[in-house]
Amino acid sequence: MIHGFYWSVFCSSLNFATVFFLSKHFSNSQIGVVLAAASICSVLLQPAAASFADRSEKISMKQLILVLAGAAGMLAALRFALSKYSAFLAVLFVLEQTMIYALQPLVNSIGVKVMNRGGEINFGLSRGIGSMSYAVVSILLGILVKHTGTGVLPIVSIVFYLAFGAAVFRFPENRPADSRDVGVLPDSPGKTVCERSEGEGGHRSLLVRNGRFILLLAAVSFTFCSHSMLNNFLIQIMERVGGTAENMGIASGIAAAIELPAMALFSLLIKKIHSGAILRFSFVFFLLKALLMLLSINVGMLYATQILQFGSYAMFIPASIYYVNEIVPKENLAKGQALLTSASTLGGVAANLLGGWLLDCSGVGTMLLVSLLAAAAGCAIGFCAVKKGGGKSEGA
Repeated sequence: MIHGFYWSVFCSSLNFATVFFLSKHFSNSQIGVVLAAASICSVLLQPAAASFADRSEKISMKQLILVLAGAAGMLAALRFALSKYSAFLAVLFVLEQTMIYALQPLVNSIGVKVMNRGGEINFGLSRGIGSMSYAVVSILLGILVKHTGTGVLPIVSIVFYLAFGAAVFRFPENRPADSRDVGVLPDSPGKTVCERSEGEGGHRSLLVRNGRFILLLAAVSFTFCSHSMLNNFLIQIMERVGGTAENMGIASGIAAAIELPAMALFSLLIKKIHSGAILRFSFVFFLLKALLMLLSINVGMLYATQILQFGSYAMFIPASIYYVNEIVPKENLAKGQALLTSASTLGGVAANLLGGWLLDCSGVGTMLLVSLLAAAAGCAIGFCAVKKGGGKSEGA
């Protein structure tokens, strides 16, 4: 339920952001700046929130999630009330999206924390339910916006914020642990938490001691620059081949729906294939998707291209979380997840600024070509960064 409602609100607020702002007469470049500003703010807040969650003894991770979700919900309410004021809309959206992005590593970490303490959670299935919720909401919102307009979007977000908060409140975060507090992600061939924290210098900077981790962050940034261009400006890509906002909702829904079987399958794959090999596999599929998006000439081809989400984003998310959990000391677990999320968000900043500018100056075709080049760079660096057999990252 936590993942389901989180990704539902992510869809209603972020996936339809471009449609929302186009209806408010923002240009492509202005939309890119707004989305980029939200990404920049979240890059600053994500590690701070995660570091606080790792260190704080008075405020639990669950409580921190509830505070951030409550703040985001209030911002969505203000966005609805002040819908006629463009400048206020932009500021409110930036603040709201900053909260949403900051929640992402915490939502992942709250489940990993329980697993590392011996709790039974199928993370792939949980995250897959989030994807399925995203798919359903995307399709329904595409239809709803077509018939009622974009004013309904903040209202839908408020409802999902309330549901998300209720699910988090009910989550039993503090499970009893055994005397050693040892755990390993279910079905993962990686090392136990205790093994990973020995001799790692847990309080030293992750970036100083892990050369491959730095390369991984660079690969993720390039890859998500491509991925964010294709997602955030999907309405323009769809209109290029004669589609509408409703078609965009269906396309997003197809991509999200295909994530559920992929992420559910992940728990079986991880028994036989190391997370590092799956991570490499996902980089290749990001590249293939960018190529086929460039070559698509009609709505049907764009729909078909979305199926590649199975091997790209759907495999990347659980594989990256497992991989980072194996190479990062337990006392820095939330920080490691936050750095990974920040890297993807940084790629989103470049995508939003560059994508909006390219759309206004050169058109959709040029933006798709740049997206392909970014995916190629991410794939090449990713193969250098990720060891197929996993294990600790090597020093720089």
